[in-house]
Amino acid sequence: MATRKTLTFEKALTRLLALMGSRVEVKILSEEPRGVLAIMEGELTAATELAPAPYPANNERFAFRVGRADTASFVLERRMLRRAVLIESDGEGPDSLRLYVAITTVLQVDPVDEDADAPRS
Repeated sequence: MATRKTLTFEKALTRLLALMGSRVEVKILSEEPRGVLAIMEGELTAATELAPAPYPANNERFAFRVGRADTASFVLERRMLRRAVLIESDGEGPDSLRLYVAITTVLQVDPVDEDADAPRS
């Protein structure tokens, strides 16, 4: 079974920043009822800090673009993050980062293992 570690906002943000320039698959999931709401795949780019929301004062918000489309993006916002979990892979594959936001939405960011698609010799 995969090991799960709870991360702080800062550690989750650091993990996302480390994925900049990598191909990722981002799944937006609903917890109740359980299901997939959207999937985006592409290079993770443009970690832009957004203007802070007026409340609370220490709220940080970052926008991440996925792929080349200007509209395929997601926002990581401190006040909306309930929990961040690192799901360590059992094998050689990359670890997943799961961000629990708002009340019933889960944002999961999976690095795409490009070696898995390559033909084996």
